[in-house]
Amino acid sequence: MKYLRILIVLFLCNISLYTYALKGEMPIIAYLGVPDWQTSEENFHILKECGFNVSLYPYPNIDLLVKACRYADKYGVKVLGKCPEMISSPHKTASILKKENGFFGYLIQDEPNIHQISERQKEITALRQADDTHVFYINLLPLYENDPEWFNSVAKVKSYPTYLKAASATSCQQISFDFYPVTTKGIRPTWYHNLEMVRRESLASKKPFWGFVLSVPHADYPQPTLSSLRLQAYANLAYGAQAIQYFSYHTVKDQTYYFHDAPITHDGKKTKTYTLVQQMNRELKQVAPLFYGAKVTSVKHLGIIPQGTSKLTTMPRNLSSLKVVSSKGAIVSQFTKNKHQYLAIVNKNHWDPMTVLIRAKNSTPRHVTKSLTTEPMKTTYTVAAGDILLFRLQ
Repeated sequence: MKYLRILIVLFLCNISLYTYALKGEMPIIAYLGVPDWQTSEENFHILKECGFNVSLYPYPNIDLLVKACRYADKYGVKVLGKCPEMISSPHKTASILKKENGFFGYLIQDEPNIHQISERQKEITALRQADDTHVFYINLLPLYENDPEWFNSVAKVKSYPTYLKAASATSCQQISFDFYPVTTKGIRPTWYHNLEMVRRESLASKKPFWGFVLSVPHADYPQPTLSSLRLQAYANLAYGAQAIQYFSYHTVKDQTYYFHDAPITHDGKKTKTYTLVQQMNRELKQVAPLFYGAKVTSVKHLGIIPQGTSKLTTMPRNLSSLKVVSSKGAIVSQFTKNKHQYLAIVNKNHWDPMTVLIRAKNSTPRHVTKSLTTEPMKTTYTVAAGDILLFRLQ
């Protein structure tokens, strides 16, 4: 009866079981985390020290996946994994995995086309017959709208909203999509439109969405900086993301894109990116409790208004004025958490700081620091490149 009561409470509070598995923490996911040939207690410790609580990796067999779960569990880390036995003997495999404390969920497929999404649902259904308490994970393609023919040919569908709806109709508990906006030529112009569409489907389906941060230089994607990591993480949070994923944690050998300098090299050594990601994750873990489980009620923009987005025209509650001085502008997100109303302002420029000029109507609004303490509000703030500024409005 005790466990039944817990499940009923979770259901009534609309808290998913993977939330409970992570003790209420936002998932911070190392995509291609600890690989099979480096599966050891030490390497899961290193991953944990970098600030991750979930390691995602496709393992060559169930024995290695179970081994990884047990190493991970020693450090409070979970494994989002895959193995061939999930297909060949789903009931037996799920019966084994659901007993592992370090198991987070089933990696089903990355970037499927619309036909593959329905095929994967059959696999999910087979696994769910033995285990309906863990995550089922499909990660979706982005929509780089400057090349729509590429999306149409790969996704086998012309409409991105149709693609999103097909994914949200599966038994996956979340909508996960990757989009890497920071390139050597600047920010991809369609990033925010993609976020808008994913957010709309998330609200319509009542399923949270998970966003990505790029942490491996390759092709036209430059070496990450703290500012570029901040912009990606905080923009996703401002739009309502309930998990942050990094692609990738370990460096993949690839002759086409030449991946290099991910946090961990192919042979298991730390790179300079490891330190940057570690610092970003320290910040992320501080602010995540404010965003995790929050309800984002409005996302608007100031300054440059990207394609598919809207300009802030109505002043947030208890504010008399809000302006930004920046070459790129800002994301202005309003959200509620624990009966309080909050405001997040994200600097869309990952190169230069931004000035925020803000005035309150009364003494109710408070500045919220990254450590989530509150203090009296000033009228002028300098926001570092890609950084976030937080206020409690009521």
